[in-house]
Amino acid sequence: MSDDLRNRLMGGIIGTLVGDALGVPVEFTGRSMRDQDPVTGMRGYGTWNQPAGTWSDDSSMTLATADTLIQRSWDLPAMITGFLSWLDHNQWTPHGAVFDIGNATRNALMLYRIGGDHTTCGQSSEYDNGNGSLMRCLPVSCWLFGQATEDITRLTGEASSLTHGHVRSRLCCTWHALWCDAVLSGRLTRVAARQASDRLRQHVPDLERKILGRLLDGSVMDVPRASIQSDGYVLSTLEASLWCLANHDNFRSTVLAAVNLGGDADTTGAVAGGMAGLLYGFNAIPAEWISALARQRDVLDLAERFTTACIDHWQHTTP
Repeated sequence: MSDDLRNRLMGGIIGTLVGDALGVPVEFTGRSMRDQDPVTGMRGYGTWNQPAGTWSDDSSMTLATADTLIQRSWDLPAMITGFLSWLDHNQWTPHGAVFDIGNATRNALMLYRIGGDHTTCGQSSEYDNGNGSLMRCLPVSCWLFGQATEDITRLTGEASSLTHGHVRSRLCCTWHALWCDAVLSGRLTRVAARQASDRLRQHVPDLERKILGRLLDGSVMDVPRASIQSDGYVLSTLEASLWCLANHDNFRSTVLAAVNLGGDADTTGAVAGGMAGLLYGFNAIPAEWISALARQRDVLDLAERFTTACIDHWQHTTP
């Protein structure tokens, strides 16, 4: 079981980077363009003029989150300080420079820099529901494995609120954590989705129930591809990732399906890649994609250290 969990945790972190890197060159391109010229492997340049294997802010913030959990355990001021180290000092960038950051994330980090209150810097209007907290939440979701639903809901909400404080963003991160909890317990995609929704439902305010309806009832897994959105909205990204997982049966096809939805391809790829990596494990990720990653040794080392820290944390916290 320990070897299986290590394989899954490594897969989650590296799967995030791989999905992100596959999507970076085609970010913002339309679905029709992807249908004509589908991504089949690592390619370079394109949207951001970056070499093949380059990951974006999604992975940088994921790595910064994992690094904080390794060094400080659950310390949200340290976590947001890690985000600032990325933005200001290029820590956990692929090539020594930040080339992509969402507006809500930038605004939250600027507010934290000015006021220093990590509980209030994340904006919380309905228009602040981009996917910037979901894209980085894989380490948090794994860290909270085995904890009570109430604790997972509270803690994922607090982590989301560092940059995205609206209840919908917090709930999407919580659903993600509950799905990961089920997968780490050995469940497959659809059963994990049902269990996540069953656990979350009691914490969803009435105003959000209809909006989250097809995620909570699982029907999003069976809609046609045309009904899946792949924009920067947090719910779109979570629904798209779940749809790709439910309709493909291996890491490669799941992540390529996510990237080839077009639109916010790097983030859909990152979230789907992290979830698929957790589901299928590190060994299921194509070796040529891993070898193409920027800073391969550094990110593999961090993933290994996070895996060890995560399992040690579980041993000291799980009842």
